[in-house]
Amino acid sequence: MEYSTVKSYLLIIYGTPFMYTNYFGFNEKPFTLTPNPRFIFLSKNHKEAFAHLLYGINNHYGFIELIGEVGTGKTTVLRTLLGQLQEENYRTALIFNPCLSGTELLRTISHEFGLEAKSDYTNELLADLNRFLLAETAGGKTVVLVIDEAQNLQPDVLEQIRLISNLETDNDKLIQIILAGQPELEALLERPDLRQLNQRIAVRYRLKSMSMAETRDYIRHRMEIAGESGGVSFTDSAVKWIHLYTRGVPRMINILCDRSLLIAYGDERRNITAGIVSRGIREILNLPHHKRQRTMLLAALTSIVIAFVAWRLLYPVKAPIAAPASPPPKAQQVVPLPISAPQSNVAATTKSNTMATSNALQQEIYMYNQQYVHIHVFNVLAEMWGERQAKIVKKPLTIPDMYQKLAKTRNLNISEFQGPLDTALAFNLPMLAVTRVLGELGNYSLAITGRNQNILSVAPSLFSRDTINKDDLKPVLKGQFYLVWKNTGKIPFHLRPGERRFEIMALQRLLQQAGVYREPIDGVYNPATVTAVRSYQRQNGIPDDASLGELTVALLSRHQIQQTTPTLTKGGR
Repeated sequence: MEYSTVKSYLLIIYGTPFMYTNYFGFNEKPFTLTPNPRFIFLSKNHKEAFAHLLYGINNHYGFIELIGEVGTGKTTVLRTLLGQLQEENYRTALIFNPCLSGTELLRTISHEFGLEAKSDYTNELLADLNRFLLAETAGGKTVVLVIDEAQNLQPDVLEQIRLISNLETDNDKLIQIILAGQPELEALLERPDLRQLNQRIAVRYRLKSMSMAETRDYIRHRMEIAGESGGVSFTDSAVKWIHLYTRGVPRMINILCDRSLLIAYGDERRNITAGIVSRGIREILNLPHHKRQRTMLLAALTSIVIAFVAWRLLYPVKAPIAAPASPPPKAQQVVPLPISAPQSNVAATTKSNTMATSNALQQEIYMYNQQYVHIHVFNVLAEMWGERQAKIVKKPLTIPDMYQKLAKTRNLNISEFQGPLDTALAFNLPMLAVTRVLGELGNYSLAITGRNQNILSVAPSLFSRDTINKDDLKPVLKGQFYLVWKNTGKIPFHLRPGERRFEIMALQRLLQQAGVYREPIDGVYNPATVTAVRSYQRQNGIPDDASLGELTVALLSRHQIQQTTPTLTKGGR
């Protein structure tokens, strides 16, 4: 084992890891894992999250959701927020241990707000809390409850939290509740028994990791706060290795930087190089010494691949393109213009604001590489149906020709509808939405994959969000949609009255499951079946056509009981 590594281990074993602070001229350790308000560094993403939280609180939307992977800085954002909410205008409470029963949580919340809360009965605790909230509201204060690590809440406890949100006046919510947690929280809230709570979340934000430049600024910021005065520095290549390994996650950056400083101290060096960082990575991963070169080679190859992909995005060629597994990259980064709150029902904006929103949204869409967008959109929809994704697309993916070809090989149907967005949404099927934004391949398309009242789930993400208010989306849509569905019964799109076919039995079963047909299943397109078809068409606001039609068959596919049919309201598989 190397001398410096032995020295580093001895420092840890004998409890003197702080010795390197004097060597490098720090007043304290710069890269600790304990959240310290003095070291707070807000990246662009953290600032956006902070703005969303503050927006939701000040507009009294009731429920706000903050999602982030482990170590991305959720606690940092929450502490910054609570530090900004002055006592003369706000009353705040923070719950960081949500592994409680419903009654215990109520009692803990009451204690955080300074209430005695001795009762063991939920209704009495709610009554006491209601009186407190009314008094605070009357005094002009906004009451804010923050629940961290909310992914650990049990469903019955979340339902209890929903009951707390019912405490309101005729005009306003008495308490603003922030649910902060890991991505598992999103999956938890998607449960059918929690849909009432999920529908009440008006503002949502997902924290992302830091960029390379932000990682460099973050390291510099923490060293300056710790009192660094030129005694140590990280080379550019070292920062690149740190960002590559940590993926810009602050907690992982702290761990790796701390280990790198310890190794440099053991080597009696003051310049943190890529070599030192790579040794730190090896120690953190507990890799044997003979695997070091393999690890470095793998990281180097990864860097080459990343550089090659970036070059291809800037200089695309007409060659087979691999479909991205994640949302498509943008040609360049732009600062998005503010748009109306995407997760809330807000009053109509002025005409000028509407135009600004539309222009900003069109610019956001245009910044994506169009071929990658179209591949990504198709793969998102294919995944909802449990079908394989497109790996290689040899030709430019245009609408609708290439989409139709890809869909056909996956037993999917893509049916066109032209009309208003609200009518298309009423069909409740995943769809492609054609935008007004023009690129080299024609109009850009988006996928609409879910709906929660006025909030639509879309792909690719827009302004770093996977959801958008439908009123914000309307101005940029062309009014042309392609519903994605499966014709499991192989039902013909056009039939003649009196026609007898085996597939008509599948049609009759679907009409029966839709509640419009009560006659025998005989495989004959008889008058009763025609009447049922026309009745179903009128119910769904589509043209009355006795010969059936593709759109009618598409909508009837929602009534399949032999398979799980993804819809906008219940999602995919």
